Amino acid sequence: MPVYLLLRMMIDPATGNKRAAFVAASAADASILAERKYKPNTKIRAELKQPRNSKFNGLVHGLGKVLTQNIERFSHLDSHGAVKALQLESGVCCDLQEYELPNVGTIVCKIPQSLSYDSMPEEQFQQFWAACCEYLIATDWPTLTHERLTEMAEFEGFKVAA
Repeated sequence: MPVYLLLRMMIDPATGNKRAAFVAASAADASILAERKYKPNTKIRAELKQPRNSKFNGLVHGLGKVLTQNIERFSHLDSHGAVKALQLESGVCCDLQEYELPNVGTIVCKIPQSLSYDSMPEEQFQQFWAACCEYLIATDWPTLTHERLTEMAEFEGFKVAA
């Protein structure tokens, strides 16, 4: 389970010098750290990632709702499935994997990348969002703009969160 930390300026009790130090971001994070029984001055190995703006999480869920409610080919899917289907269809943020099949040859499969906070930096997510909007405008909604699609997804994302 990830723990969220804040980088704060602190006075190091060992030296009296001002230093940057990571501290638990919330009481819940402090509790998780306490449960892990880390002791003071223990060296801990960590992989640190900056979380994406939580607004974008709602945006993706909102986009999924917009797709399922307004485009027939996505109507049978849940929000998550619709976004993954859009990724596959458009090729946006997909990896290509080649497979050699006997008597067939090489086939190439698209594999959608994870959009989770920990898997995709915010800049890459913004590129994903722009490319998805461009694709939907080109294939389904030529009268809409990137801004209007974003508004629609934000509205649906707000309804999901409420």
